[in-house]
Amino acid sequence: MAKVSSMLSGFLSKALAATDQLSVNVQESPIKACTPGERIITMKEVSWHDEADDCWIIIYDRVYDISDFLDEHPGGSDILLEYAGREASGAFRGSGHSAKAIRALDRFCIGELPMHERIFRKPGGYKLSDIPD
Repeated sequence: MAKVSSMLSGFLSKALAATDQLSVNVQESPIKACTPGERIITMKEVSWHDEADDCWIIIYDRVYDISDFLDEHPGGSDILLEYAGREASGAFRGSGHSAKAIRALDRFCIGELPMHERIFRKPGGYKLSDIPD
C-alpha cells in the first residue's frame, strides 16, 4: 500500500507541474459551458461510460465527457481512466489542480447529476469556496 501511495504521489506531483503549463484559453473555447439543469445525467448512466473511447467522469456534481482529452492530459490518460465512469472530485482536488484547470473543464461539461445524487451543489451539501458555480 505504501508503494502504491508513493507512486501515486509522484505521479500526481508531475501531473500538477504539467497542469500549470496548460495553454487552454477557456474564453476562446467554441463550446459553451454547462447550463445548470440543462441535462441531468444519473450516476448509473455515467457508470456505462468507462472506456478510453467513451470516458465520462463526475467532478463537483457535473458530468464531463473527457474522451477527447485523455491524450492531452498532462498527467497522462491512466489517472483519468482510473476514474472513468465514476466520481472523481476527491482525486481532482487532491492533485491540486489550478483555477485555470477548473475553468478548462467547462469545454467538456455535458450535464450534471440529479439533485438527490449530488454532494456539493445542493442545499446542505459540502461547501468549497473554490468550485465554480
